[in-house]
Parts: sequence; C-alpha cells; structure tokens
Amino acid sequence: MLSESWKRKLINFTHSGVEQRFPLRTRLELPKTVLGRKLRLRKIMTDPFPWLTKIKGEVQRDELMMAHTSIRIGGPADFFILPKDVQDLQTIYRQRGETPVHALGEGTNLLVKDKGIRGIVISLKDSFRSIHPPTFKQSSAKKETATLRVGAGVKLSYLAKYAARYSLTGIENLVGIPGSLGGAVIMNAGAEGTEIGPFVRSVTRVTAMGEVEVLTAEEIKFSYRKSVFPSEGGIVVEAELELEKGDMEIIHKTMNSHLAQRSSKQPLTVPNSGSIFKNPPNDSAGRLIESAGLKGYSIGQAGVSIKHANFIVNKGDANAEDVLALIAHIQTVVEEKSGVKLEREIVVMGG
Repeated sequence: MLSESWKRKLINFTHSGVEQRFPLRTRLELPKTVLGRKLRLRKIMTDPFPWLTKIKGEVQRDELMMAHTSIRIGGPADFFILPKDVQDLQTIYRQRGETPVHALGEGTNLLVKDKGIRGIVISLKDSFRSIHPPTFKQSSAKKETATLRVGAGVKLSYLAKYAARYSLTGIENLVGIPGSLGGAVIMNAGAEGTEIGPFVRSVTRVTAMGEVEVLTAEEIKFSYRKSVFPSEGGIVVEAELELEKGDMEIIHKTMNSHLAQRSSKQPLTVPNSGSIFKNPPNDSAGRLIESAGLKGYSIGQAGVSIKHANFIVNKGDANAEDVLALIAHIQTVVEEKSGVKLEREIVVMGG
C-alpha cells in the first residue's frame, strides 16, 4: 500500500500532467481517476499574476486542498499562498483585483469541494505564530490579570498550554480544539461551555482593501459559533487576549481531563471534519443524530463516526459530494424523527 505522501505526489503529478507531452487544453478535457479519486474538469487561471513575484512567502499553484484539511478532502486551489508577513497580505489584497481571496487556518471544520477553489487561498499556518510574553496587571476587582498578544497562526491547543505555564486561566477547556487562533476568533470557537470571544480584547486584521485595522472587542459581535465584524473580508493576523491568574495545578488537571475525554469520545485517529452541526438550544447534535439511528451510517466513503455522531469521517477515498449528501441525509432524518432542523457548523468552500 502506498503511503499518504506518495499518494499525494501521484495525484499532484496526474493533475498537473506533463507540459512537454500534452497541451493544456487536451489535459483539461480528460478527466482522470487516480487511486480511486476522480480528478474533475476545472477551469484554471492560465496567466499568473505579475505581482506574485513580490510575495516573500511561498506561492503554490494548483495545490490540492486535501493536503490542508483535517478530513483530507478537497480539490485544487488556483493559488495557495503562505505569506511571510503583513506586507505580503497587503500586497495580495491590494493587487488581487476581482479575484476572490479565501483564508484558511488549520483546515478543521472545513469541507472543500471536489472541483477545488477558484482564486487565492491564504494560509497563515507557517507564519504569524508568535506569542508575546504576558503583561500582568491588577484588575478593578483586585484580581491579577494578564494580556497576551497572539498571532493568528498559533494553534489553539498550544495557546492553552502556553497560558497554563503562567497560571493563566479561562481557556483551558479549549485545549482540545485543533484549529488556529485566527479561525477560532472568526467562528468564536468553543468547548465545554467556554468560548474564545469573552477573552478577546482586540483583533488586528488586514482588511479587504489591504489596510491594517485594529478592532476592540466591543466592535465585534460574538455569538454562538459566529463572529460579526464591522466589514466583511480581510484576514485576522493577531488577537489580544485577557486572562486571569489562576491555580496552575487546577488548570493542568482540567486540561488533562479534557484531553482524555476528547481522546475517548472523538475519532482522532481517522481523518474527520470536526463538529458538523451546531448544538441546538439545550440539546446536542450528536445525541439527536445517534437517537435517529444514524451512527455509523455511510454514503460512499464518508461515514458518521461510531465514536461521536456529530463527526463525519473519511474512511478512505471519500469526496465532498459524499459528505454533502450525508449531511443532507442527516438533516432530513433528524428533522423527521425529532422535529429539529440541524444547522451546519462546518464551512463549505469551493465550487
């Protein structure tokens, strides 16, 4: 059996073809199937943007998004950029014209369609990963607090552990969330009754016009699994959090308990989507799906996890169509049996 790395190399090779032997038009008119995965006809940009040469970070063309999503599904993006700094981001947003730009974190809670993503995908996972040492002060309630300036590319799990080193409490329940801080701020990520929103004091982002903007927490509306910014577009590059000083022993005990519980109840060893649906008020999506008899139900190679019914797993060569069909089936059956219309939490990207 081929390793995952060799599968990716073979799929990339087949998708790109061999320029010297096959003209571009001929290659695109021939759908291909490699290792059971159908690579579909897609429209690509044939003229690279001249301004891409100004980017100091890494620029990849026709990069398969299956390599950058936790469920290991997704067709190619026209351009995949790993910017080095804020200036790179400003260049992208100021020079892109009408080309759509999409931000990608760690690829959790994300489903990229099989035809891929038109335009530019930006990932901050190789940069924007610094954490400034905490600044301590006394709060008005005479409690010791600290502020942390954190890059958007920092993994939430690492951030929770970093805060624990300084006995900072508040986000220890988020240690099991696999995404990055930028994505967590955008989706107001949460677990075990804790959300990131209440701890955010400011957010720095590059706007859709390429300007650096600093927003206070009051300018952002945090709600359940959603954050609303004053204007759409752009990308979060940094956030400032305020945490209280707590008991280090209790903090570590809470984190260890949460990680153990997550390991026992979630399908961490199989490519998965993260939570598919938002929890309805006073209930859980996982319970409703399991009660509807859908645990283990599959369409193609996409299946409802037998460990946690609110997770969809990739059992081999699942594609986005399988997952979308499974999501629609779950919504229909759950509504028929319980009267509850499950709202999707996973973000679907591409066309």
